Amino acid sequence: MPKGMKMGGRMMGGMGDPRSRFFMALASDQRLRILLLLKEGPKNSQEIISELNLDASVISRHLMMLRNVGLVSAYKEGVTMFFKIDDERVYQLIDIATEITKDWLQRMQNAF
Repeated sequence: MPKGMKMGGRMMGGMGDPRSRFFMALASDQRLRILLLLKEGPKNSQEIISELNLDASVISRHLMMLRNVGLVSAYKEGVTMFFKIDDERVYQLIDIATEITKDWLQRMQNAF
């Protein structure tokens, strides 16, 4: 993404490493829920809105952020816009993050 491009409704300038933008896109419970929902297959925006019970504008911003880092793509069927995962490797990353988090929480519980 070019310098100064909008991400999630805010201008993102000066963040030089694209990995920072990538991880920022994953740093949201709602965006993680969208990714997990799309794991089932392509969904239109109304299906995502209904499933996650969020406002359309919120869903739109989250989808744009995920699209801006190459995780989600969109296509039209008639007048309906569908969204799908563009790179399945994100689920491996989510699984690894889940394991790291579980291990860390377990260590924290054992420390007390």
